[in-house]
Amino acid sequence: MKNKSLLKFISPEVSRYKFINGNKNFVFLVNKRLKWMKKYTEKKSNILEFGSSNCLSKLVLGEKVVCTDILKNKFIDFTLDMNNLNIPRKFKKKYDVLIFNHCLHHSKNPLKVLKKISKEIIKKNGFILINEPETSFVFKIFLKVFNHERYDDDISNKKNKNFWYENNSTGKLLFANIKKNEKFLNDYKIIENDLSEFFIFLNCSGNGVNTPYIPMNYFFLKIIHFIDHLLVKFMPGIFALNRRIILKKIN
Repeated sequence: MKNKSLLKFISPEVSRYKFINGNKNFVFLVNKRLKWMKKYTEKKSNILEFGSSNCLSKLVLGEKVVCTDILKNKFIDFTLDMNNLNIPRKFKKKYDVLIFNHCLHHSKNPLKVLKKISKEIIKKNGFILINEPETSFVFKIFLKVFNHERYDDDISNKKNKNFWYENNSTGKLLFANIKKNEKFLNDYKIIENDLSEFFIFLNCSGNGVNTPYIPMNYFFLKIIHFIDHLLVKFMPGIFALNRRIILKKIN
């Protein structure tokens, strides 16, 4: 029998409370993951986020973001299962920007999801903005210690049932060997493919879960962010905890 996770899962309401009421560690991380997206969303009106749950993207990027999740709650606009994309005709080829913020690894087959999105949802020259966990040495230890989800770096196992589902190595497996401006799935071009985060992730207090953390003000969080940048730049395989990918639809 699988051991119970040491992490305490929290509701979307609690997660939003942490953000709105100024848990600075958490606010800093959320802004770090979402604010860069404004470059792609500011002049666009049709933006959709998958796996949104707490819908913090509306608070950071604006009310025009359409929040979806597989489970209904009061923050999302409508339910949508990325593994069963039955899109009403009025939404097909409508969206300029799609957002996956640490949710693509919850799909049963991310390649099929991204292909179907290209065919049915996103406009030509539209963007897909992705944050995914990066299974560096430290993150693998974190997952094992807290028994939180799973990872499998061995792509030769992809034929195994549920290989992709909750596989925190999804971002690494899909994008680690693809450079900027290269094609992906023949439908997209890689605009950005960068690694980041270490202490600001580990000390954020958790998104969707509660974890122990040391409260900090924004001055020290900025210093920690700079230290993270150096650690990830010189030793990504040990310290990187987040991969940021920008895809542009070209076909």
